[in-house]
Amino acid sequence: MRKLRVVAAAAVAVVASLCLVPAASPAETTPSAVAMCTSLLAPVMGGAVPSSEPLAPCQWDMLQIHATTGGSYAVATGRGVRVGVIDGGVDMTHPDIAPNLNVALSCSFIFSTTPTADPQEVGNGDCTNKAAVQDLGGHGTHVASTIAAPVNGIGIAGVAPQATIVAIKACTIASYCFADSVAAALRYAGDLRLDVVNLSLFADPYLYLCGNDAEQRAIYRDLQDAARYAQQRGVVIVAAAGNESQDLQHPDQDVISPDWPPGAAVTRDVGNNCRVTPAEIPGVLAVSSVGPFGIADYSNTGMGVVGVAAPGGDYFQGLDVVQTGVLAAGSSTDNDPDLGIWPFLDFLNDNAFPGLTVLDHGARYDVLTGTSMASPHAAGVAALVRQMHPGWSPGAVIAAVERSAQPRSCPAADGFTTAVPCQGQGGRTSYFGHGLVDALAAART
Repeated sequence: MRKLRVVAAAAVAVVASLCLVPAASPAETTPSAVAMCTSLLAPVMGGAVPSSEPLAPCQWDMLQIHATTGGSYAVATGRGVRVGVIDGGVDMTHPDIAPNLNVALSCSFIFSTTPTADPQEVGNGDCTNKAAVQDLGGHGTHVASTIAAPVNGIGIAGVAPQATIVAIKACTIASYCFADSVAAALRYAGDLRLDVVNLSLFADPYLYLCGNDAEQRAIYRDLQDAARYAQQRGVVIVAAAGNESQDLQHPDQDVISPDWPPGAAVTRDVGNNCRVTPAEIPGVLAVSSVGPFGIADYSNTGMGVVGVAAPGGDYFQGLDVVQTGVLAAGSSTDNDPDLGIWPFLDFLNDNAFPGLTVLDHGARYDVLTGTSMASPHAAGVAALVRQMHPGWSPGAVIAAVERSAQPRSCPAADGFTTAVPCQGQGGRTSYFGHGLVDALAAART
């Protein structure tokens, strides 16, 4: 998702005092990363590990939702299910991506006219140009591996480790996901009749699309039409709720739109005639984010908007360590010193926060936080439901994900919650929706 919460305020303060000069090889090795995770995450993991994968001791997120060898993997693994990752592409050579990637169906919907696009990623919807699908920014690779990294003795395992990934590029190296590319990607998912798609993004250039503006109304209708087409062809759409610490049921201000062209943003009041897309498109499963100890302070919330919560991590939450973020695959071509996630985190790993970047079998893994990281956990759970019930409608699959979620009550004030008060109780709250996704319970539905 654009505006990805890559580092917390404490990290930013450290960066401001340092000169950003990439180090030679600062990433952790697997033994050092595992030693840190084993020591630091003991209060969360209690000595348990979710799988036999080398970096499993760092995957508190999979334990939290019972996506484990002794849990959901014994019931469903996503075999036969096709999950579209509408994002910035994937690293097609990554050992935790390539085994489950359908390259033939993957496609780039970055156009020659798309602002901020690198020429390498322009596909114009011509799905013969496979090189354009390669992830230059790292975000899509992280998301895809959370969904479906295989159990192969390398790195991590995903929620649905035998699901098939279809990479559908709609976001540029600069992390802009313009609405025309997102709509085209959704229609393509419908054409393919994919089982599930994940969108860890909002559709640029507007965070909120408001019905009282003709241009924004037209953009929203196009996105809604594309989503409806996909849904009618059986696609379950899962989307991140967003990282602005806002109550989507009662929005009040948008300070970043339009975010293109540069300098165009204005501060504007927004109300219930304004919607974040795709999260607030009807029939979409919107996902809020939790860290290991509760709601993530950056997460958008909203009674009647958020369907479920999922692990998205929150740096420093509860333990004051970065390992409370989500560890997943990084892209080998995420190397731009100004735009890349890996160069920035790798520098921080070496200079301030060890454990942010890891190399296993020569492949990259990094720790990120955001509703971008939460949404693919929920998409993976939806893939498990789809495997068990291939004939179910998108609405029935979403209902099963919600019904099987672990109920979460509104928390007492604890210093880690968002600036927005929690509403509701029992089976539905504005923070957690129906609750925290549960891969084992969902697989058993």
